[in-house]
Amino acid sequence: MHYAIISEDIANSSAKRKASRPAHLARLENLADQGRLLLAGPHPAIDSTEPGEAGFIGSL
Repeated sequence: MHYAIISEDIANSSAKRKASRPAHLARLENLADQGRLLLAGPHPAIDSTEPGEAGFIGSL
């Protein structure tokens, strides 16, 4: 069975998101190597692949 874990960012969390990104990506790579990850990614705050100042509102 597969599960989707959806998270919502808290207000003013872009600095924390940026700081934790390298460790987060390493964890995702490890899960993918184990065959335990199907899909992951950010949810942009606006409908754009480059949200710029709008940032992100969460993740899948």
